[in-house]
Amino acid sequence: MRNAILPAAVILLMLLAASGCMSQGESTDNSEVPTLQTITAEEAIILIELDPTLTIIDLRRSDEYAAAHIPGAVNIDISSSFADNVETLDRNGSYLLYCTAGGKSSSALRIMGEQGFMRVYNLGGGISAWERAGGAIAR
Repeated sequence: MRNAILPAAVILLMLLAASGCMSQGESTDNSEVPTLQTITAEEAIILIELDPTLTIIDLRRSDEYAAAHIPGAVNIDISSSFADNVETLDRNGSYLLYCTAGGKSSSALRIMGEQGFMRVYNLGGGISAWERAGGAIAR
């Protein structure tokens, strides 16, 4: 497992470094370039380890969340006024979004990008991919 995660770690670090370089470059309007992207479960595992400020958001229904979720995740059901529910979140924070298979979290990624959030990651394949990659599950 460790050998499989190492290449993903290198790629993730390169992506994070590149996004950091872009935001520190000279700009005429002093605005940061947003990082809004879909990442693999292996990259998400590493991201969680590397970023202690990361907020993990489970977009599924509360009963699905109660049955199994990524440890530390908060539940914000995308079906119930998601755009309004994320209004109170820090737009400069880091967020990892997931659902069952990645469809709802892709929509949430777009919504958060439109609302001006700067660092949002979508877990491609959702919690299903997370479990296949050996990610921890809270019940």
